[in-house]
Amino acid sequence: MTHVPAGWRVAAPSAADTDVVEQQQLGHPANMVGVPALSLCRHGYPQAVLQDPGAHKFGAGMLRLTCPHLCEAVDAWEAEGGVRELSSDLLKDEATQMSLKGVNDRHAATRRSMVQGEALIRAEARLGKDNVRLILKSGIMGLNAKLDDVKCLHAQLADELLSKDNTIGHAVLAGLEARGVDVAGSDVCGEQCSGCAGGWRYTPRKNKQKLRTARSRHKKMRELSLAGYATSLGPGRPLPRAEAAALEDLGAC
Repeated sequence: MTHVPAGWRVAAPSAADTDVVEQQQLGHPANMVGVPALSLCRHGYPQAVLQDPGAHKFGAGMLRLTCPHLCEAVDAWEAEGGVRELSSDLLKDEATQMSLKGVNDRHAATRRSMVQGEALIRAEARLGKDNVRLILKSGIMGLNAKLDDVKCLHAQLADELLSKDNTIGHAVLAGLEARGVDVAGSDVCGEQCSGCAGGWRYTPRKNKQKLRTARSRHKKMRELSLAGYATSLGPGRPLPRAEAAALEDLGAC
């Protein structure tokens, strides 16, 4: 198992886990280094993954909620204002703020531990040392020191499944149950993860927005590349801090 710093409750992904996540849940490579040590899924599939932040394109993202059933439920809640609701309800409490700070500190420590050597050199060549330093010390999904926004319910829930130490993620689980969602899954949701032809499938609400965002991000990268800056499209001089931040925003949850 790839070294994972303290603070995570994960197991090494099996070949079967990797196949389910990459072939059935996400549809692309995931650079997985961990899955929940104890899955809540009634069908036995991974519901979230911890990813190697330096394996490919370095960025603030380091985990994913992969369970189609949970993603669908969280999509619906976010569409009704769930991020704003939990930010308002939970982050007025100092204890919850300190819990979020602990989550952010854990993410920063994990990035610094795992992004070293060639991975660090590659990231600095693409984004510049100053921008990489900012990302390395950022929290979950790139959150900074301000503790007034939960940012993404998918990420907070994934972190709780992978660490059992996220107050906001625990509240997301409780909130889903209060909305009538069985967090262990449904009778049919396993059909997607098993690869059942013609079975139940999750259709993300964010697909159209993600496509628009991907197009915007690619257009921005082409502009920066033509201007001589280093992007995933090719080498060049380090990105200015503002431009790197703009690309991170286009890639955020």
